Amino acid sequence: MADIQIQNLNKRYGSFQALHDMSLDVKDGEFIVFVGPSGCGKSTALKILAGLEAASTGSIIIGGEDVTELAPAKRDIAMVFQNYALYPHLTVRQNIGFGLMMRGTDKKQINQRVERAAQALEISDLLERRPKALSGGQRQRVALGRAIVREPQVFLMDEPLSNLDAALRVQMRAEITALQRRIGVTTIYVTHDQTEAMTMADRIVIMRKGVVQQIGSPDALFNRPANMFVAGFIGSPAMNFLRGKVQRDDRGLFADAGGLRLPVVEAAASYLGKTVICGIRPESLDLARGDAPALEITPTLVESLGTEAYVHFKLPGQQVATAVAGEHEHQPLGNGTLIARLYDVGTPLSGGTIRLGLKPQASVHLFDPATEQAIS
Repeated sequence: MADIQIQNLNKRYGSFQALHDMSLDVKDGEFIVFVGPSGCGKSTALKILAGLEAASTGSIIIGGEDVTELAPAKRDIAMVFQNYALYPHLTVRQNIGFGLMMRGTDKKQINQRVERAAQALEISDLLERRPKALSGGQRQRVALGRAIVREPQVFLMDEPLSNLDAALRVQMRAEITALQRRIGVTTIYVTHDQTEAMTMADRIVIMRKGVVQQIGSPDALFNRPANMFVAGFIGSPAMNFLRGKVQRDDRGLFADAGGLRLPVVEAAASYLGKTVICGIRPESLDLARGDAPALEITPTLVESLGTEAYVHFKLPGQQVATAVAGEHEHQPLGNGTLIARLYDVGTPLSGGTIRLGLKPQASVHLFDPATEQAIS
């Protein structure tokens, strides 16, 4: 097992800079997830860690040893790829033990390690099959087994679940998380799926255009996003962004967003009389009761999921804010379109006007409209 220090890592391809001064300390046994939209630099960072790409500048230290210039085979890491990279002519047993065989490990020891890995992954009955006779999930377990038997200092995983169907992805992410906790190997995992990141990681590294936006636990990123990009990326459905003017009355500081009174932190006092961006999670909205301040909306679409419903609605364009960084799938659905996630509605929502208000104790996130950074 080992800790990892990534220090001021940069990667350039000609005039294009894929990574900008990336630094990260990973604790021994920690599960770190790199997440972000396509082209954000997460896979590039992983390849540099693996030694498959050379850094332009910066250093990588694993277990106290500087491995920046070392060949991949000398870094004591094991990598699990998106496409499994299994040898079709070899059995499962041979695929799992292949790396050990190439190292010249004793055959008896290879068999013992393969048997232990297969038992941990519940594929002992598949050891004599070939990859073409396996399902996607079984192939993924074989790829994991090949990494486990190496007993490396570090696991690197590059979108290992992206080729699986939705139900199997849910199952496999739970299995990988449980396996990593049991084995305790330091793991860096790359995905574009924020749900995978939130459910698997000890800490998440959110990236955009080669720049680290925020590093923190899933709870910290969800509840204390550093900027609009992080706020819009983490959470599904995505956070709603409304323009509001900061005001003060006898009840305290608040933002008026289209008639909706949003309590704001005292740190926003410097924005008194000015416009800010108010971030509201879809689940923070509810049907307004009585004469409470509310948004009067007409749903454009209602998606019913049994115990909950996603209510899509529009507001005048000047009230709705969209992050400049919004080039990914988790941004608001279009010009002026927002979502409320309502629970136990009990009444039809389509075909008429409804009033939406803020739930008691719901959090309102504030952002500077010029910089998109959180006001905290």
